[in-house]
Amino acid sequence: MGSQLVNAVTNYGKVLLLYMACLPAVAVAQQQPHYTMYMANNFVLNPALAGIEPYIDLKLAARSQWTGITDAPKTLYATLNSPVNRRDGRKSRVGIGGKVFVDQTGPILMSSAELNGAYHLPLNDTYRLAFGVGAGMNYHRLDLNKVQLRDPNDPIYARNDFTRVTPTVSAGLWFYADAVYVGASAQNLLESNRGFPADGELAMTLQRHYFATAGYRFRFGDFYLTPSAMLKFVHPAPVAFDINLKGQVSDTFWTGFTWRHRDGVAAMAGFFISPTLNVAYAYDFINSDLRRHSLGSHEIILGINLNNEKGPKCPTIIW
Repeated sequence: MGSQLVNAVTNYGKVLLLYMACLPAVAVAQQQPHYTMYMANNFVLNPALAGIEPYIDLKLAARSQWTGITDAPKTLYATLNSPVNRRDGRKSRVGIGGKVFVDQTGPILMSSAELNGAYHLPLNDTYRLAFGVGAGMNYHRLDLNKVQLRDPNDPIYARNDFTRVTPTVSAGLWFYADAVYVGASAQNLLESNRGFPADGELAMTLQRHYFATAGYRFRFGDFYLTPSAMLKFVHPAPVAFDINLKGQVSDTFWTGFTWRHRDGVAAMAGFFISPTLNVAYAYDFINSDLRRHSLGSHEIILGINLNNEKGPKCPTIIW
């Protein structure tokens, strides 16, 4: 019975490997959801950004990867963070927040909920250094209703799914001023084991994910130009990197692109509708043989800035 389940999941895994064979090596090791517009919400990767802006920052996002391919990854996530002293966020040294996501790929579902805290240390009148940590739980499920076993009468069908709950811990640093940032973070520091069933027969280790990023915002009157870069590492894949460029007109509209090493480009655009509402969209172009089967990937973020009715439309520090 157990061997039949292994065979079934192995067959499904072959399909995933077919997808991933068309992508860079980092995709093979990627176990966390992939985000194109992390630049518009660096908090999703680094807990040190909790409370960096002087309002309650709520982000709701959805991503559809490799549109047109059955059972391709789909992700929903939400983040929320705020300075503890919201009356004067610029003087607040402590930020709190949290994030949740749900990622579905075929019969495999992964979800996570994490609470975050950060301390922002003033280095002088211009620069600050933030330290952040996060802790929460990961939930994994294998849905047997979406897996075809060799024997339909196998008693394993009496159990519709296998689940596993594991702890998760993250940490990060963020050095910043109004126009510059340098950050580093790590996710899955416990490197937890996930397995289906509980005996570990299909066990996989949720690897640590490391990120390093930097960016600088140039101002030309009412126009801003922000180049940035991101390094990503997940064992055993080699280091991957993105190069990003964003142009913003005043505090109303922005557009940009991302170039990924060995993985094509993505185009992005966003609008600051009001001090409390903004929206952004990204489209990933596929630069591999997978483009014969997929229409690309889509990602959208809705931002809601609570307690910011009289504040600026756009973030003053991030981007």
